[in-house]
Amino acid sequence: MSFLDVLDPAFSFASPEVYAAQHADWYADSPVGLLVLRYAEVQELLRDRRLDHGSDDYLRRNGVTSGPLYDWFTPMIVNQDGADHRRLRGLVGRSFTPRTVDGLRPFIRATAERLADEIHEAGDAEFVDAFANRLPLAVMCELLGVPAEDYDVFSVWTSDIGLVFGLAGGTGTAARVDRAVAGLDGYVDTLIDEKAKNPAGDLISAMVAAWRAEGTCTREELRNLLVTLVFGAHDNTRHQISNLMVSFAEHPGQWTLLRERPDLLGRAVTEAMRWRPSAATVFRRASEDFEFRGLDLAAGTFLTMAVQAAQRDPRAYSDGDRFDITAVRDAPLLQFGGGPHYCLGSALAQAELSEALPVLVRRFGPPVVTTGLTWRPAIGIHGPEALPLRFG
Repeated sequence: MSFLDVLDPAFSFASPEVYAAQHADWYADSPVGLLVLRYAEVQELLRDRRLDHGSDDYLRRNGVTSGPLYDWFTPMIVNQDGADHRRLRGLVGRSFTPRTVDGLRPFIRATAERLADEIHEAGDAEFVDAFANRLPLAVMCELLGVPAEDYDVFSVWTSDIGLVFGLAGGTGTAARVDRAVAGLDGYVDTLIDEKAKNPAGDLISAMVAAWRAEGTCTREELRNLLVTLVFGAHDNTRHQISNLMVSFAEHPGQWTLLRERPDLLGRAVTEAMRWRPSAATVFRRASEDFEFRGLDLAAGTFLTMAVQAAQRDPRAYSDGDRFDITAVRDAPLLQFGGGPHYCLGSALAQAELSEALPVLVRRFGPPVVTTGLTWRPAIGIHGPEALPLRFG
């Protein structure tokens, strides 16, 4: 069995050693347990009811047994199954609809234009701070009804909470997530009270109204849902936008092609998410003993779905090792999960990319990475921490 040291700071799921391991077998070993490397196996396991999210075990394995992080993560909606999951998902789904996402598109477009204006005036830009962080933050705050004056403090919390899936990557990470959850818990509690007294046209107002009218969840569950929405709506998307820019910087001809052929936008967004997903890995735990493709899995075994590697698997994608915005990719993306737990925020993330990318392509030449590109660890939510760009 191949061994991949995913905790090495220099490790990449796009490295030749990963492709060699994927060619050899559908799985490999690592310091965090089994890695699932091929598309078909990842897709099947994401829908397998014999696996759960294993939130309590995941935290214990990383030394977290109490505190704000534990109290938020363990009962989170993605860690619920069956009737409880349907009940909580229904509360979000009734308020967070496709119509809600479409209604945000003009705001997304206008915000992207404003941020592009600032980049144009400044010349070179640290793209994470100048655009990738600020766009989804503004959209999330608009969606939830967070006042603009609170954006900066909110940004620190929503960035740090995204480190939850990278706890194995270094010391001090759990403490940062703890502080972020504590800050968000208090802030969201205040928002719930405010929206109950003075409802508006935002998502929190709608969910608070449904909670009060229907009594389908407790106040603690509502707060947990809202903190989880904050986590999903900001950190994943900011890294996906940055990952997209790195991919186009590596393939400037594709940027030029998109400028010449704006009809390729839909394929370009899908290809960017396939090539370098922000959700580079997804975790699951065996809830019972079972055999899968010749491998015996004991209850409690953790599996890490190597989404980035799987989304380049040549068995699923013809020329999957090429970034090509003209390609028709029939196999669905894996980063949003599958089955009952398919990501509720996937449509919003794709809307933000679909509105932001044409603004940038129209306004600027191909991006060029200058110096100082730094990355989050490969495990968990993955993307640049700093992305200095110059536009051609």
